[in-house]
Amino acid sequence: MIPEPPGTEPSGTGPARLPAPGAAVPRRRAMASMGALVAGTGVLGVGAGAYGKGLTTPAGHGYDVRDFGASGDGVADDTGALQDALDAARASGGIVFVPPGVYLTRRLALGSRVHLRGAGGDATVLRLAPDANTAVLESAGFDAGGRGRGDGGIHGFSVRDLTVDGNRAQGNPVGCGLRLYGYGYELADVTVFGCGADGVASVWGTAGDLPSPSHQMESRVTGLRTHDNGGHGVNFAGPHDSMFVNCLSFQNGGAGFQMAGNAYGTLMVNCHAWGVRQKVSFELAASGIGCVNCYADLDGGVGVRISRNDCRWVAGYVQGANHAGPATEIGVQFVPGARPEEPAGSTIDTQIRNCATAAVDFGADRGLSSVRATLSQPGVTGRAGTGRGWIGRPARNTQVEITHGLGHPTKNLVVRPAFDLRSEQTPVPPDDGAVRVFAREQGGQVQLCVRFPDGSVQVLAAGN
Repeated sequence: MIPEPPGTEPSGTGPARLPAPGAAVPRRRAMASMGALVAGTGVLGVGAGAYGKGLTTPAGHGYDVRDFGASGDGVADDTGALQDALDAARASGGIVFVPPGVYLTRRLALGSRVHLRGAGGDATVLRLAPDANTAVLESAGFDAGGRGRGDGGIHGFSVRDLTVDGNRAQGNPVGCGLRLYGYGYELADVTVFGCGADGVASVWGTAGDLPSPSHQMESRVTGLRTHDNGGHGVNFAGPHDSMFVNCLSFQNGGAGFQMAGNAYGTLMVNCHAWGVRQKVSFELAASGIGCVNCYADLDGGVGVRISRNDCRWVAGYVQGANHAGPATEIGVQFVPGARPEEPAGSTIDTQIRNCATAAVDFGADRGLSSVRATLSQPGVTGRAGTGRGWIGRPARNTQVEITHGLGHPTKNLVVRPAFDLRSEQTPVPPDDGAVRVFAREQGGQVQLCVRFPDGSVQVLAAGN
Protein backbone atom coordinates (compact mmCIF):
# COMPACT_ATOMS: atom_id res chain seq x y z
CA MET A 1 0.00 0.00 0.00
CA ILE A 2 1.32 3.39 -0.94
CA PRO A 3 1.52 5.60 2.16
CA GLU A 4 -0.49 8.82 2.24
CA PRO A 5 1.49 12.07 1.97
CA PRO A 6 2.24 13.71 5.29
CA GLY A 7 -0.52 15.88 6.73
CA THR A 8 -3.46 14.22 4.96
CA GLU A 9 -6.18 11.95 6.27
CA PRO A 10 -5.77 8.30 5.29
CA SER A 11 -8.22 6.83 2.80
CA GLY A 12 -11.52 5.77 4.23
CA THR A 13 -14.71 7.29 5.51
CA GLY A 14 -13.25 9.66 8.11
CA PRO A 15 -13.79 13.44 7.91
CA ALA A 16 -11.51 15.39 5.60
CA ARG A 17 -9.05 17.81 7.15
CA LEU A 18 -6.97 20.48 5.51
CA PRO A 19 -3.32 19.52 5.02
CA ALA A 20 -0.73 20.85 7.41
CA PRO A 21 0.91 24.11 6.35
CA GLY A 22 3.62 23.54 3.75
CA ALA A 23 2.69 19.91 3.14
CA ALA A 24 2.76 18.63 -0.46
CA VAL A 25 -0.67 17.45 -1.59
CA PRO A 26 -1.42 15.71 -4.93
CA ARG A 27 -3.84 17.73 -7.10
CA ARG A 28 -6.52 15.03 -7.24
CA ARG A 29 -6.45 14.53 -3.49
CA ALA A 30 -6.60 18.28 -2.85
CA MET A 31 -9.62 18.70 -5.09
CA ALA A 32 -11.42 15.83 -3.37
CA SER A 33 -10.69 17.27 0.07
CA MET A 34 -11.89 20.72 -0.92
CA GLY A 35 -15.07 19.25 -2.43
CA ALA A 36 -15.81 17.45 0.80
CA LEU A 37 -15.19 20.60 2.80
CA VAL A 38 -17.48 22.70 0.59
CA ALA A 39 -20.23 20.10 0.68
CA GLY A 40 -19.92 19.80 4.45
CA THR A 41 -20.24 23.53 5.05
CA GLY A 42 -23.09 24.04 2.56
CA VAL A 43 -21.30 26.77 0.59
CA LEU A 44 -22.57 25.43 -2.72
CA GLY A 45 -25.41 23.44 -1.28
CA VAL A 46 -26.64 19.91 -1.76
CA GLY A 47 -30.01 18.61 -2.80
CA ALA A 48 -30.77 21.72 -4.85
CA GLY A 49 -29.97 19.96 -8.11
CA ALA A 50 -27.10 20.08 -10.58
CA TYR A 51 -26.68 22.61 -13.38
CA GLY A 52 -24.27 20.27 -15.08
CA LYS A 53 -21.47 17.92 -14.21
CA GLY A 54 -19.65 19.23 -11.17
CA LEU A 55 -21.92 22.29 -10.72
CA THR A 56 -24.71 22.75 -8.20
CA THR A 57 -27.26 25.47 -7.60
CA PRO A 58 -26.52 27.85 -4.71
CA ALA A 59 -28.15 26.76 -1.48
CA GLY A 60 -31.41 28.58 -0.85
CA HIS A 61 -31.26 30.40 -4.18
CA GLY A 62 -31.30 27.72 -6.89
CA TYR A 63 -33.94 25.17 -7.84
CA ASP A 64 -33.57 22.34 -10.36
CA VAL A 65 -36.95 21.40 -11.85
CA ARG A 66 -36.02 17.71 -11.84
CA ASP A 67 -35.78 17.83 -8.05
CA PHE A 68 -39.49 18.74 -8.18
CA GLY A 69 -40.36 15.78 -10.41
CA ALA A 70 -40.06 17.18 -13.95
CA SER A 71 -39.10 14.51 -16.48
CA GLY A 72 -38.26 16.50 -19.63
CA ASP A 73 -39.10 13.51 -21.84
CA GLY A 74 -41.58 15.37 -24.10
CA VAL A 75 -44.37 12.95 -23.11
CA ALA A 76 -45.25 13.46 -19.44
CA ASP A 77 -47.08 16.63 -18.39
CA ASP A 78 -44.46 18.58 -16.41
CA THR A 79 -46.69 21.57 -15.57
CA GLY A 80 -47.00 20.80 -11.86
CA ALA A 81 -43.30 20.19 -11.30
CA LEU A 82 -42.25 23.27 -13.25
CA GLN A 83 -44.74 25.47 -11.40
CA ASP A 84 -43.68 24.08 -8.03
CA ALA A 85 -40.08 25.06 -8.78
CA LEU A 86 -41.14 28.55 -9.87
CA ASP A 87 -43.26 28.96 -6.74
CA ALA A 88 -40.40 27.83 -4.52
CA ALA A 89 -38.15 30.49 -6.02
CA ARG A 90 -40.84 33.15 -5.73
CA ALA A 91 -40.74 33.12 -1.93
CA SER A 92 -37.33 34.79 -1.69
CA GLY A 93 -36.18 35.08 -5.30
CA GLY A 94 -33.75 32.81 -7.04
CA ILE A 95 -32.77 30.74 -10.07
CA VAL A 96 -34.93 27.98 -11.52
CA PHE A 97 -32.79 25.73 -13.71
CA VAL A 98 -34.29 23.59 -16.48
CA PRO A 99 -31.77 20.97 -17.67
CA PRO A 100 -31.68 19.71 -21.26
CA GLY A 101 -34.92 18.08 -22.38
CA VAL A 102 -38.38 18.74 -23.81
CA TYR A 103 -40.83 19.74 -21.09
CA LEU A 104 -44.50 19.42 -21.99
CA THR A 105 -46.45 22.06 -20.08
CA ARG A 106 -49.55 24.18 -19.83
CA ARG A 107 -49.55 27.78 -18.55
CA LEU A 108 -46.69 28.61 -16.16
CA ALA A 109 -46.95 31.68 -13.91
CA LEU A 110 -43.85 33.84 -13.48
CA GLY A 111 -43.14 35.87 -10.35
CA SER A 112 -40.96 38.76 -9.28
CA ARG A 113 -37.24 38.09 -8.77
CA VAL A 114 -37.51 34.63 -10.34
CA HIS A 115 -34.85 33.85 -12.96
CA LEU A 116 -35.70 30.98 -15.30
CA ARG A 117 -32.61 29.42 -16.88
CA GLY A 118 -32.28 26.74 -19.52
CA ALA A 119 -29.21 24.89 -20.74
CA GLY A 120 -29.33 26.55 -24.18
CA GLY A 121 -31.87 27.15 -26.91
CA ASP A 122 -31.20 23.84 -28.62
CA ALA A 123 -31.11 21.90 -25.37
CA THR A 124 -34.00 23.11 -23.17
CA VAL A 125 -37.47 23.28 -24.76
CA LEU A 126 -40.73 24.26 -23.05
CA ARG A 127 -43.49 22.89 -25.31
CA LEU A 128 -47.14 23.84 -24.94
CA ALA A 129 -49.25 20.77 -24.24
CA PRO A 130 -51.79 19.77 -26.91
CA ASP A 131 -55.09 21.68 -26.71
CA ALA A 132 -53.83 23.95 -23.89
CA ASN A 133 -54.49 27.13 -25.91
CA THR A 134 -52.78 29.43 -23.45
CA ALA A 135 -49.44 31.11 -22.94
CA VAL A 136 -46.46 28.95 -22.03
CA LEU A 137 -45.02 31.63 -19.69
CA GLU A 138 -47.27 34.36 -18.29
CA SER A 139 -47.02 36.91 -15.51
CA ALA A 140 -49.90 37.64 -13.17
CA GLY A 141 -52.11 40.54 -14.21
CA PHE A 142 -51.33 40.41 -17.91
CA ASP A 143 -54.95 40.65 -19.04
CA ALA A 144 -55.52 43.86 -17.05
CA GLY A 145 -52.01 45.19 -17.57
CA GLY A 146 -50.99 48.47 -19.14
CA ARG A 147 -54.17 50.36 -18.37
CA GLY A 148 -52.91 52.45 -15.46
CA ARG A 149 -49.78 53.78 -13.86
CA GLY A 150 -46.56 51.95 -14.39
CA ASP A 151 -46.12 50.53 -10.89
CA GLY A 152 -48.00 47.26 -11.40
CA GLY A 153 -47.02 43.81 -12.53
CA ILE A 154 -44.05 41.69 -11.57
CA HIS A 155 -40.51 42.98 -11.67
CA GLY A 156 -36.85 41.99 -11.55
CA PHE A 157 -37.29 38.64 -13.32
CA SER A 158 -35.57 37.04 -16.30
CA VAL A 159 -35.83 34.21 -18.82
CA ARG A 160 -32.82 33.00 -20.77
CA ASP A 161 -31.11 30.17 -22.66
CA LEU A 162 -34.15 28.16 -23.68
CA THR A 163 -36.74 27.60 -26.43
CA VAL A 164 -40.50 28.05 -26.17
CA ASP A 165 -42.50 25.92 -28.63
CA GLY A 166 -46.12 27.04 -29.05
CA ASN A 167 -47.01 23.65 -30.59
CA ARG A 168 -49.66 25.19 -32.86
CA ALA A 169 -49.96 22.01 -34.90
CA GLN A 170 -51.41 20.10 -31.94
CA GLY A 171 -54.56 22.04 -31.08
CA ASN A 172 -53.16 25.39 -30.01
CA PRO A 173 -54.52 27.93 -32.53
CA VAL A 174 -54.51 30.82 -30.03
CA GLY A 175 -51.60 29.89 -27.79
CA CYS A 176 -48.78 32.35 -27.02
CA GLY A 177 -45.16 32.02 -26.09
CA LEU A 178 -44.55 34.69 -23.42
CA ARG A 179 -47.17 37.15 -22.09
CA LEU A 180 -45.55 39.62 -19.73
CA TYR A 181 -46.94 42.41 -17.57
CA GLY A 182 -44.14 43.98 -15.57
CA TYR A 183 -40.92 45.94 -15.63
CA GLY A 184 -37.21 45.67 -14.99
CA TYR A 185 -36.97 42.27 -16.64
CA GLU A 186 -34.54 40.60 -19.03
CA LEU A 187 -34.92 38.12 -21.92
CA ALA A 188 -31.67 36.75 -23.29
CA ASP A 189 -30.99 34.07 -25.92
CA VAL A 190 -34.60 32.89 -26.00
CA THR A 191 -36.25 31.34 -29.08
CA VAL A 192 -40.04 31.42 -29.45
CA PHE A 193 -41.76 29.71 -32.39
CA GLY A 194 -44.88 27.89 -33.53
CA CYS A 195 -47.39 29.87 -31.46
CA GLY A 196 -50.96 30.30 -32.69
CA ALA A 197 -50.95 33.97 -31.63
CA ASP A 198 -48.03 36.26 -30.68
CA GLY A 199 -44.58 34.90 -29.94
CA VAL A 200 -43.80 37.48 -27.23
CA ALA A 201 -46.35 39.98 -25.90
CA SER A 202 -45.43 42.56 -23.27
CA VAL A 203 -47.45 45.38 -21.69
CA TRP A 204 -46.92 47.92 -18.95
CA GLY A 205 -48.53 51.15 -17.74
CA THR A 206 -47.57 54.76 -18.18
CA ALA A 207 -44.77 56.27 -16.11
CA GLY A 208 -45.34 56.19 -12.38
CA ASP A 209 -43.44 56.11 -9.12
CA LEU A 210 -41.98 52.65 -8.68
CA PRO A 211 -41.85 50.94 -5.31
CA SER A 212 -38.56 51.48 -3.49
CA PRO A 213 -35.94 50.22 -3.99
CA SER A 214 -36.04 50.39 -7.80
CA HIS A 215 -33.16 50.75 -10.22
CA GLN A 216 -35.08 51.05 -13.51
CA MET A 217 -38.35 50.44 -15.29
CA GLU A 218 -36.98 49.20 -18.60
CA SER A 219 -36.82 45.70 -19.99
CA ARG A 220 -33.70 44.45 -21.75
CA VAL A 221 -34.09 41.98 -24.62
CA THR A 222 -30.97 40.42 -26.17
CA GLY A 223 -30.62 37.67 -28.74
CA LEU A 224 -34.37 36.98 -28.96
CA ARG A 225 -35.44 34.89 -31.97
CA THR A 226 -39.14 34.54 -32.74
CA HIS A 227 -40.55 32.95 -35.87
CA ASP A 228 -43.46 31.13 -37.52
CA ASN A 229 -46.04 32.45 -35.08
CA GLY A 230 -49.63 33.17 -36.12
CA GLY A 231 -49.62 36.70 -34.68
CA HIS A 232 -46.80 39.19 -34.24
CA GLY A 233 -43.31 37.93 -33.60
CA VAL A 234 -42.92 40.59 -30.90
CA ASN A 235 -45.95 42.58 -29.74
CA PHE A 236 -44.39 45.12 -27.40
CA ALA A 237 -46.48 47.72 -25.54
CA GLY A 238 -44.13 48.49 -22.67
CA PRO A 239 -42.35 48.97 -20.43
CA HIS A 240 -41.19 52.21 -22.02
CA ASP A 241 -37.52 53.14 -22.60
CA SER A 242 -36.60 49.49 -23.11
CA MET A 243 -33.76 48.05 -25.20
CA PHE A 244 -33.72 45.39 -27.94
CA VAL A 245 -30.28 44.26 -29.16
CA ASN A 246 -29.37 41.61 -31.77
CA CYS A 247 -32.92 40.28 -32.12
CA LEU A 248 -34.47 38.38 -35.07
CA SER A 249 -38.13 38.01 -36.02
CA PHE A 250 -39.25 36.23 -39.19
CA GLN A 251 -42.09 34.46 -40.98
CA ASN A 252 -44.78 35.56 -38.53
CA GLY A 253 -48.41 36.16 -39.42
CA GLY A 254 -48.47 39.79 -38.24
CA ALA A 255 -45.55 42.17 -37.85
CA GLY A 256 -42.01 41.10 -37.08
CA PHE A 257 -41.64 43.77 -34.39
CA GLN A 258 -44.74 45.73 -33.36
CA MET A 259 -43.82 48.60 -31.03
CA ALA A 260 -47.02 50.23 -29.77
CA GLY A 261 -48.89 51.50 -26.72
CA ASN A 262 -46.54 52.35 -23.85
CA ALA A 263 -43.41 51.21 -25.70
CA TYR A 264 -42.42 54.85 -26.24
CA GLY A 265 -38.72 55.63 -26.05
CA THR A 266 -37.64 52.05 -26.79
CA LEU A 267 -34.31 51.64 -28.59
CA MET A 268 -33.61 48.83 -31.08
CA VAL A 269 -30.07 48.04 -32.27
CA ASN A 270 -28.94 45.43 -34.84
CA CYS A 271 -32.41 43.89 -35.18
CA HIS A 272 -33.57 42.02 -38.29
CA ALA A 273 -37.09 41.17 -39.48
CA TRP A 274 -37.88 39.24 -42.65
CA GLY A 275 -40.32 36.90 -44.32
CA VAL A 276 -42.92 36.63 -47.07
CA ARG A 277 -45.67 35.97 -44.51
CA GLN A 278 -45.07 39.12 -42.45
CA LYS A 279 -47.25 42.11 -43.35
CA VAL A 280 -44.83 44.58 -41.76
CA SER A 281 -41.23 44.10 -40.69
CA PHE A 282 -41.05 47.00 -38.18
CA GLU A 283 -44.28 48.65 -36.98
CA LEU A 284 -43.34 51.89 -35.17
CA ALA A 285 -46.67 52.72 -33.54
CA ALA A 286 -45.32 54.30 -30.35
CA SER A 287 -43.63 57.68 -30.11
CA GLY A 288 -39.88 58.05 -29.85
CA ILE A 289 -38.95 54.56 -31.08
CA GLY A 290 -35.31 54.54 -32.22
CA CYS A 291 -33.96 51.90 -34.64
CA VAL A 292 -30.20 51.91 -35.31
CA ASN A 293 -28.51 49.61 -37.85
CA CYS A 294 -31.66 47.53 -38.25
CA TYR A 295 -32.64 45.49 -41.32
CA ALA A 296 -36.15 45.23 -42.77
CA ASP A 297 -36.27 42.44 -45.34
CA LEU A 298 -39.63 42.02 -47.06
CA ASP A 299 -41.37 40.16 -49.86
CA GLY A 300 -44.58 42.12 -50.22
CA GLY A 301 -45.93 44.29 -47.40
CA VAL A 302 -44.10 47.18 -45.71
CA GLY A 303 -40.57 47.38 -44.37
CA VAL A 304 -40.90 50.22 -41.85
CA ARG A 305 -44.31 51.69 -41.05
CA ILE A 306 -44.48 54.86 -38.93
CA SER A 307 -47.63 56.26 -37.32
CA ARG A 308 -46.38 58.23 -34.28
CA ASN A 309 -44.11 61.22 -33.65
CA ASP A 310 -40.34 61.39 -33.20
CA CYS A 311 -39.50 57.90 -34.50
CA ARG A 312 -36.03 57.21 -35.94
CA TRP A 313 -34.71 54.72 -38.49
CA VAL A 314 -31.00 55.52 -38.75
CA ALA A 315 -28.17 53.70 -40.56
CA GLY A 316 -30.76 51.14 -41.60
CA TYR A 317 -31.36 48.94 -44.62
CA VAL A 318 -34.66 48.05 -46.29
CA GLN A 319 -34.61 45.22 -48.84
CA GLY A 320 -37.61 44.36 -51.00
CA ALA A 321 -38.02 41.45 -53.38
CA ASN A 322 -39.29 43.51 -56.35
CA HIS A 323 -42.49 41.62 -55.63
CA ALA A 324 -44.47 41.09 -58.83
CA GLY A 325 -47.68 39.93 -57.17
CA PRO A 326 -50.78 42.04 -56.45
CA ALA A 327 -49.68 42.95 -52.92
CA THR A 328 -48.20 46.31 -51.99
CA GLU A 329 -44.45 46.45 -51.43
CA ILE A 330 -43.24 49.69 -49.80
CA GLY A 331 -39.94 50.38 -48.06
CA VAL A 332 -40.84 53.17 -45.60
CA GLN A 333 -44.44 54.26 -45.13
CA PHE A 334 -46.05 57.08 -43.14
CA VAL A 335 -49.62 56.21 -42.07
CA PRO A 336 -52.13 58.20 -39.95
CA GLY A 337 -51.51 58.11 -36.21
CA ALA A 338 -53.75 58.30 -33.16
CA ARG A 339 -53.80 62.11 -33.32
CA PRO A 340 -54.35 64.42 -36.31
CA GLU A 341 -50.81 65.82 -36.03
CA GLU A 342 -49.17 62.37 -36.28
CA PRO A 343 -46.80 61.15 -37.60
CA ALA A 344 -44.31 64.04 -37.46
CA GLY A 345 -40.73 64.67 -36.45
CA SER A 346 -39.36 61.43 -37.89
CA THR A 347 -35.71 60.91 -38.83
CA ILE A 348 -34.98 58.48 -41.67
CA ASP A 349 -31.44 57.76 -42.90
CA THR A 350 -31.37 54.52 -44.84
CA GLN A 351 -30.74 52.51 -47.97
CA ILE A 352 -33.78 51.10 -49.78
CA ARG A 353 -33.60 48.42 -52.46
CA ASN A 354 -36.07 46.72 -54.82
CA CYS A 355 -39.42 47.77 -53.33
CA ALA A 356 -41.78 47.27 -56.25
CA THR A 357 -44.52 49.75 -55.30
CA ALA A 358 -42.36 52.54 -53.87
CA ALA A 359 -39.35 53.12 -51.68
CA VAL A 360 -41.07 55.81 -49.59
CA ASP A 361 -44.77 56.57 -49.16
CA PHE A 362 -45.15 60.12 -47.80
CA GLY A 363 -48.95 59.87 -47.73
CA ALA A 364 -49.58 60.72 -44.06
CA ASP A 365 -46.43 62.73 -43.30
CA ARG A 366 -47.39 65.66 -41.03
CA GLY A 367 -44.06 67.46 -41.28
CA LEU A 368 -40.96 68.40 -39.31
CA SER A 369 -39.32 65.18 -40.49
CA SER A 370 -35.99 64.50 -42.17
CA VAL A 371 -35.89 61.78 -44.82
CA ARG A 372 -32.56 60.85 -46.37
CA ALA A 373 -32.50 57.72 -48.52
CA THR A 374 -30.38 56.13 -51.22
CA LEU A 375 -32.52 54.03 -53.56
CA SER A 376 -32.17 51.27 -56.09
CA GLN A 377 -35.59 50.74 -57.66
CA PRO A 378 -35.53 48.79 -60.93
CA GLY A 379 -39.29 48.18 -61.01
CA VAL A 380 -41.16 45.17 -62.33
CA THR A 381 -41.46 44.55 -66.07
CA GLY A 382 -45.02 44.83 -67.34
CA ARG A 383 -46.47 46.64 -64.33
CA ALA A 384 -47.26 50.31 -64.64
CA GLY A 385 -46.14 52.55 -61.80
CA THR A 386 -43.80 50.09 -60.17
CA GLY A 387 -40.26 50.75 -59.07
CA ARG A 388 -41.02 54.38 -58.24
CA GLY A 389 -38.78 56.13 -55.78
CA TRP A 390 -41.62 57.70 -53.81
CA ILE A 391 -45.36 58.20 -53.78
CA GLY A 392 -47.40 60.81 -52.00
CA ARG A 393 -46.08 64.24 -51.13
CA PRO A 394 -43.95 65.22 -48.13
CA ALA A 395 -45.19 68.00 -45.87
CA ARG A 396 -43.90 71.47 -46.71
CA ASN A 397 -41.59 71.61 -43.69
CA THR A 398 -40.21 68.08 -44.10
CA GLN A 399 -36.61 67.92 -45.31
CA VAL A 400 -36.08 65.35 -48.04
CA GLU A 401 -32.96 64.06 -49.74
CA ILE A 402 -33.60 61.08 -51.98
CA THR A 403 -31.02 59.80 -54.44
CA HIS A 404 -32.61 57.37 -56.87
CA GLY A 405 -30.02 55.42 -58.83
CA LEU A 406 -26.62 57.07 -58.92
CA GLY A 407 -26.35 56.22 -62.62
CA HIS A 408 -29.43 58.34 -63.43
CA PRO A 409 -28.86 61.86 -62.14
CA THR A 410 -32.03 63.19 -63.80
CA LYS A 411 -34.07 61.00 -61.42
CA ASN A 412 -32.47 62.44 -58.31
CA LEU A 413 -34.63 64.44 -55.94
CA VAL A 414 -32.75 66.60 -53.45
CA VAL A 415 -34.89 68.97 -51.41
CA ARG A 416 -33.52 70.49 -48.19
CA PRO A 417 -35.59 72.19 -47.00
CA ALA A 418 -38.66 71.55 -49.15
CA PHE A 419 -39.30 74.18 -51.82
CA ASP A 420 -40.29 74.52 -55.50
CA LEU A 421 -37.55 75.45 -57.98
CA ARG A 422 -39.18 76.89 -61.11
CA SER A 423 -37.48 77.48 -64.42
CA GLU A 424 -36.54 81.06 -65.37
CA GLN A 425 -34.14 82.22 -68.03
CA THR A 426 -32.87 85.47 -66.43
CA PRO A 427 -33.32 85.70 -62.68
CA VAL A 428 -33.04 88.89 -60.66
CA PRO A 429 -29.41 89.49 -59.58
CA PRO A 430 -28.69 88.55 -55.95
CA ASP A 431 -27.71 90.98 -53.24
CA ASP A 432 -24.03 91.63 -52.50
CA GLY A 433 -22.41 88.74 -50.70
CA ALA A 434 -25.05 86.26 -51.93
CA VAL A 435 -25.79 83.99 -54.89
CA ARG A 436 -29.10 83.07 -56.51
CA VAL A 437 -29.86 79.45 -57.44
CA PHE A 438 -32.27 78.89 -60.34
CA ALA A 439 -33.25 76.44 -63.08
CA ARG A 440 -33.41 77.15 -66.79
CA GLU A 441 -33.85 75.37 -70.10
CA GLN A 442 -30.91 75.67 -72.47
CA GLY A 443 -30.32 73.67 -75.67
CA GLY A 444 -32.95 71.07 -74.79
CA GLN A 445 -31.55 70.54 -71.31
CA VAL A 446 -32.74 71.56 -67.87
CA GLN A 447 -29.87 73.25 -66.06
CA LEU A 448 -29.41 73.95 -62.37
CA CYS A 449 -27.49 77.24 -62.21
CA VAL A 450 -26.15 79.81 -59.79
CA ARG A 451 -25.94 83.57 -60.55
CA PHE A 452 -23.40 85.80 -58.84
CA PRO A 453 -23.79 89.52 -57.99
CA ASP A 454 -21.65 90.52 -61.01
CA GLY A 455 -24.15 88.85 -63.35
CA SER A 456 -22.06 85.78 -64.20
CA VAL A 457 -23.82 82.40 -64.29
CA GLN A 458 -22.36 78.98 -63.53
CA VAL A 459 -24.11 75.70 -64.42
CA LEU A 460 -24.10 73.22 -61.50
CA ALA A 461 -25.88 70.30 -63.17
CA ALA A 462 -27.75 69.54 -66.39
CA GLY A 463 -29.93 66.78 -67.74
CA ASN A 464 -32.55 65.95 -70.34
